[in-house]
Amino acid sequence: MTTSSEHTDPPAQAAPAGLSLQTDEAKATVAEIKAENAALEEADRAAEAQAEAAAEQAKQLAQVTGEVLEELKEMKEGAGQA
Repeated sequence: MTTSSEHTDPPAQAAPAGLSLQTDEAKATVAEIKAENAALEEADRAAEAQAEAAAEQAKQLAQVTGEVLEELKEMKEGAGQA
């Protein structure tokens, strides 16, 4: 009587042609998915960098706008006193 540990490993046995083809297709699919994931991760990093740059530009624009508004307010107050 044999136990399951005494059986040879399935990869060590010769696979039928159809099963081998399916395995090759599965490996190709896995490789394709990995490549797509890597591309998506790169696109994500690029989008994040663009978002950070846009946020910094918005911050700078808000600061400059605040300064301009402050100057206009001071000019208006100065013109009202003259």
